[in-house]
Amino acid sequence: MNTQNISEIQTNTIIKEDHDGWINLPAWNGFQARNRTYSSIDSEESSDGIIKAHIVGVITNQKYLLSQAQFNAIKYLNENSELVRDSLLNSLLDDYSNTKDIYEELMPEINVIEDYKNYVGVSFLHIMDSEKNGFAYYGFELGCSWDEEHGAGAMMYKDRVIKTGLAEESFNHWNCYEDNGTLEYQQEKWQRDNKINTYRKKWWEFWK
Repeated sequence: MNTQNISEIQTNTIIKEDHDGWINLPAWNGFQARNRTYSSIDSEESSDGIIKAHIVGVITNQKYLLSQAQFNAIKYLNENSELVRDSLLNSLLDDYSNTKDIYEELMPEINVIEDYKNYVGVSFLHIMDSEKNGFAYYGFELGCSWDEEHGAGAMMYKDRVIKTGLAEESFNHWNCYEDNGTLEYQQEKWQRDNKINTYRKKWWEFWK
């Protein structure tokens, strides 16, 4: 793999707005080797723990950098990969009955988190530009056997799962904003940036 190991990037290093690389998380050894298109598996062999990674650069003085919070999050992942993995899988297991109701016969029988090993694989890790108390949020984008078109995903803060659902939840910025208390500010900023006028004319004003 020719791209950079994101664990080697130092704080405040200039990166791209959307910076791609990889990370080695041994806790995911033996899970399915999934690529970005959920309908296919990279190979017949299981994952070796090398996961494609995407960093959302933090803009500072018109340059995109790896923030201290992102550096801290990557370091936390490297030091706690099993804890993070088990937290994610336990969250999926907690929601198993709801998922089974949706996918019915497509959903495999899962009784313990180890059962996911044959049906789930990490296709991408997203390091977000949002943070809380000095740690950035990150999302696991998963390929899964029960929804090969849309995959599954989880947004996380350290070892806590913020949101699970389809793969898109793993890179949904609004999940981060809602958790760190900046949702209202970000909504107002989005409206300003997109020049959305929330004022609606009364019916008689259209005749003036």
